[in-house]
Amino acid sequence: MIFASDLDRTLIYSRKLIEEKDRNIELVERYEDKELSFMRTKTIEKLIRIKERILFIPVTTRTIEQYKRIFIMEEKIKPIYAVVSNGGNIIINGKVDMEWRSIIEEKLSIVERHNIVKEKFLESFFNTQWIKKIVLRDNLFYSIHFEDKAHVNLRQLEEFEKWSKEKGWNISLQSKKLYLVPEPVNKWDAVAYIKKKEGRNKVIAAGDSYLDYPILINSEHSICPSHGELKELFDFKKVDRRNIIMTSKMGIEASEEILEMVEKLA
Repeated sequence: MIFASDLDRTLIYSRKLIEEKDRNIELVERYEDKELSFMRTKTIEKLIRIKERILFIPVTTRTIEQYKRIFIMEEKIKPIYAVVSNGGNIIINGKVDMEWRSIIEEKLSIVERHNIVKEKFLESFFNTQWIKKIVLRDNLFYSIHFEDKAHVNLRQLEEFEKWSKEKGWNISLQSKKLYLVPEPVNKWDAVAYIKKKEGRNKVIAAGDSYLDYPILINSEHSICPSHGELKELFDFKKVDRRNIIMTSKMGIEASEEILEMVEKLA
């Protein structure tokens, strides 16, 4: 069995998403002397126990460099595999799996080139002043950064989304980021590759965003925190919830509840 889980806003949380009175947390990510992300102490303990029983795979949209900032993974959790770059890269014992990267590059040859997608995206909005920056991540997908989701023209974004889907690209609108991601770069395909490689028969998945949806709908057991992009999509019936279980708790407390469910399933 495999436990494949998203990290940000599923297992790890920034300071602004944690109540000040919560003292049962540990720092798990530091960057340029800044304390960035935290986990519940009990969540860490449960994850270590789970990892000893089944194959744990962190699955994240973070780039390779951003993932390596989460020092607890190397120091305490020590997963054999990590799916990063939203599935565009797989790390095995700290090194990039070049076989998987070759597979991805071949798949990308049949979708629209990223520079064309960026150009069309910018042309799709009458006003682009809300965009702070556009970054091409690991030469695979874009992250668009902005101050406030309210400034995004959703009607124009929907029109662009129709075009992008025809060209083999998906979008994910999160709190202060918008992701443009080619269909071959998805978390499930990377997890399925590891599943086959390891000869495992079942997957438990957890995640909170639309970019996690592929692993959730394809896994035997799926858990979604009661917050974030996917919760909103379920509420407005924009995507099918299928076999996905929602946590009763929100925020960092949901991380403990997720791992309690995983412990029972494992």
